[in-house]
Amino acid sequence: MAKKYNCIKNGIPYYRKTKTIGHDIKGNPIKKEFYGDGEKDCDKQIEEYMNNISLGLTVDASKLTIEQGMHIWLFDVLLYSKNKKSASFEKHECNFRNYIKDRKIGGIRVQGAIARPFQIYYNELYKNGINIVMPNSQKTKHLSVSSSKIFDLNKTLRSFFSWCVKMHYTLDNPCTLSNIEIPGNADGEEDEVEDELVNNIQAFNDDEVKTIMANLKYMPFKDNTFNIAIQLDFLTGLRLGELLGLKKKFVQKNVVKVRNTLKNVKIYDNSDDWHREYKLIRPKSKSSIRDVFFAQKFYKSLKLYFKEQELKWKKNGLNFDDESLIFTTQTCKPIEMSNFRRSWRRFLKKLNIGYKKPHSIRDTYATTLIRKGAKIHNVKELLGHSSIIITEKYYLSVFPEDKSKTAELIKDLIS
Repeated sequence: MAKKYNCIKNGIPYYRKTKTIGHDIKGNPIKKEFYGDGEKDCDKQIEEYMNNISLGLTVDASKLTIEQGMHIWLFDVLLYSKNKKSASFEKHECNFRNYIKDRKIGGIRVQGAIARPFQIYYNELYKNGINIVMPNSQKTKHLSVSSSKIFDLNKTLRSFFSWCVKMHYTLDNPCTLSNIEIPGNADGEEDEVEDELVNNIQAFNDDEVKTIMANLKYMPFKDNTFNIAIQLDFLTGLRLGELLGLKKKFVQKNVVKVRNTLKNVKIYDNSDDWHREYKLIRPKSKSSIRDVFFAQKFYKSLKLYFKEQELKWKKNGLNFDDESLIFTTQTCKPIEMSNFRRSWRRFLKKLNIGYKKPHSIRDTYATTLIRKGAKIHNVKELLGHSSIIITEKYYLSVFPEDKSKTAELIKDLIS
């Protein structure tokens, strides 16, 4: 039977029906027009629309794609949220830009989305990698995609769909971990990661530490910012962001209170314009919030250094108070990590010591404590690790022979 049409819209024939979809506060009917490719198609549209209303869905969002919805979620909702953390927003935006925007997965409609397309996409990412345009050079680079990166991407999508459910754009979250299996290699991948962690430890030996510390003595009438920062780091094992983010009130007679970290984050003025600036943010994990004790005699150098800072801040028309960062530039601005790393490289070169990254100070702190008999659980607390497994890599690097000694404990089994 030939399809029936009863109107023309933009030069195209349609079958049009008008349906009462509700009533306003005065009781007057609210009507909506539906246009279909024939009467049956029009009836089907009406049925789907009314079903969605009964399910509590926002029916005007029925054609909303993941790319469109995520852009709204990021730049109309998260960007202005008082609960938004700059680092979290940057991670979500980066995942959107690299893995969702202009990708096939971004064209999926939010309403009624199921887990299967995401599972297939994750599997392909893990197997084949992805081509990404690098933000600085604008050149396309092929990158492999690890299990942890896919987990992070799924976390962004999971958060987005949670918001969509709350907004009644869809009924279910297809990216919950009960719906998704993160691809990876369960046989052997953990061992490879563990070996990589051990091999990445770059601790200074005792002679190198003596040479470094001998060249960091406090010098009156000089800028001692770098010297004091390095000494304090050797005594506390702080992460670089934690060190450069220390406020005066968190450095006391023999303890450093880690309560924030300095991070270079993206600040969005709107969805198109952004800039970077250093901000103090709360540590990512609760375990990173900690008190780290140091040798009390070092506080004498710190008191001299604080007087030096008072003069510097006063020279810039500012007060050096409890809320002030203790390590700053000559203009009392936060120290950029790239500049600190360059100073560290020049310092080691001057001493004829092979370059090791600033994180090696933290490695040295941990391995020294373990060599001197510190209990591994205490080392974990001082370093702010979330898991003892992370701390164990230091123990294994210091005492690799323990494995063979342990094996010898059952040598009597052999006759």
